[in-house]
Amino acid sequence: MVSIRKIWHREEIRIGIFFGFDEKLKQTAKDIGARWSQTRKCWYVDYNKENYRKIIQAFPGLEIIKEPGDNDPTPAPGLQNGHDIAPIVEPAKDNTFPHVQAAEHNPPKADETVGLKAEFEKITGKYWIVKVPYSEQTSKALKAVKGVYWNTSHKAYMVFRHLAVKTRVEAVLGMPGLLPASYWTDDKPDIPGGEIIVEPSAAEKKMMIVQLPRLSVIIQTVKRFAGSRYSKANNCYLLPASPSVYQNLNELAVKNGLALINRLPLNYLHKRNNPNIRQVKLDTTVDNLQHLAPPASKVYVDALTDAMLAMNMSPNTIRTYGNAFVSFMRYCGYRDPATIDRAETVRYLGGMIRAGLSPSTANNCVNALNLYYSKVLCIPHFKIDLPRPKKGYKLPPVITQEECISIFDQISNPKHKLVIMLAYGTGLRRSELVTLKWDDVLWDEYKIHVKSGKGNKDRMVMLPYSAVAALQSYRDLYKSKEYIFEGQYKGEPYSTGSVQQVMRQAVARSGITKKASVHTLRHSFATHLLEAGTDLRFIQALLGHSSVKTTTIYTHLTRKGMDKIQSPLDRLMDNISMNDKM
Repeated sequence: MVSIRKIWHREEIRIGIFFGFDEKLKQTAKDIGARWSQTRKCWYVDYNKENYRKIIQAFPGLEIIKEPGDNDPTPAPGLQNGHDIAPIVEPAKDNTFPHVQAAEHNPPKADETVGLKAEFEKITGKYWIVKVPYSEQTSKALKAVKGVYWNTSHKAYMVFRHLAVKTRVEAVLGMPGLLPASYWTDDKPDIPGGEIIVEPSAAEKKMMIVQLPRLSVIIQTVKRFAGSRYSKANNCYLLPASPSVYQNLNELAVKNGLALINRLPLNYLHKRNNPNIRQVKLDTTVDNLQHLAPPASKVYVDALTDAMLAMNMSPNTIRTYGNAFVSFMRYCGYRDPATIDRAETVRYLGGMIRAGLSPSTANNCVNALNLYYSKVLCIPHFKIDLPRPKKGYKLPPVITQEECISIFDQISNPKHKLVIMLAYGTGLRRSELVTLKWDDVLWDEYKIHVKSGKGNKDRMVMLPYSAVAALQSYRDLYKSKEYIFEGQYKGEPYSTGSVQQVMRQAVARSGITKKASVHTLRHSFATHLLEAGTDLRFIQALLGHSSVKTTTIYTHLTRKGMDKIQSPLDRLMDNISMNDKM
């Protein structure tokens, strides 16, 4: 279904065209000159008669959504049943539009925040919930206040219950006294009747049913538990029935002033039910792929997914190939892949490159199709003859040792500092860092056993001598039992996003202008080893590269040989300078 309505976008009134993902409708919108708005999530054209006529002709049977302020009784030309988006008129000389009465269509002025009529809703945990009519200027000002963020579920702003935050928010809105003086303390928040109910699962004995109160802070936390799944049929969450997960639920309940009702039979919880990280990732990946395609094409997606699981592919590979396969099927109208010819496939690949997608994205589609035809349809030695987009050659970013020291100096938290230093000292990937366990550390050999790294491969990396004492002190301080870097709750590994955030903040405080991430430390590790004279084969083994060709990219980053090369321009200018002196 296609619908149109009047929107305010880029300081002008536009006609917004709304529809779900559809390649044909997308191409039709492009044909009439419409452009995509990432902010409004729609296609749009200028608000005038000519564009209105183009839309009516291009999208027959569309739905026209009338704005609340548009009460003009005269319908626009060609519209029936009194439904309109207000008469389409040419702009007046002063660039104003009649019939535009809704406040959200007018650009906010400097003093407009006073009349916004914001409403205080209620208290949820550490936050006040405040609903504010949309204004671009006010929205930016509120989001700039530390302690304020937009919550999509509530369709409101979450304001941290602190005096300084209250003062700033009320100043932005121009409404003193809007928020109550119920500031957050370490005491339990008052949530009357709130309780978490834990029951056994009849369908899956290794899982337990968890009923949660309708509180955003509780739901969002439980969703991040390892192995957490939502059951639409029972309107509840399923969590692994292990003592550590139950303990985390108890800590969550105590922290938020909730009652934990345990209806589990005796000895239902067991350590063997602890969530397996790889299993959790695979289950999540497969569930996400099954929700991408409609029921008619599910059989094809499931067949490809089963083949990849049987081949023991990693969750990342399954997700990448699965997404590429679903996108291709969406383009072909979810037909049987066996009926799709080469010309149609080549046209799709060419369209991907034309749309500005990377060659790697197109290559993933080729790999997914080859896998489907050879492993699912079981065509012996099948390999579809498709063009492979030429990959670009990009050098990875590298920071100097002085810049590494500058980044380390900006981190005061022992846990954060240690994880960033180990990223540089071992060359591990983020996913490998956060899943390190104490059993993986070989203290006597000064090595770390990396298990199930990229490509499900084990390898040995060095344990820096300078990090041993820091690791032992850290263990005494944090007392984590399994994972070296635990997350917020017991038995949960630290999230890769948190590691990246620590790095991002440290780089910003250090004043380094390079785009340095945690993976940049891995590149720097390899480059600095090469500059120190380490053999390329050893670096390949430490990084876990399958081919030495991947490792040779670091030979282009070393300064050792480059510093000795003199530019012909420098040599020429030196000769001129010497001749002038003579």
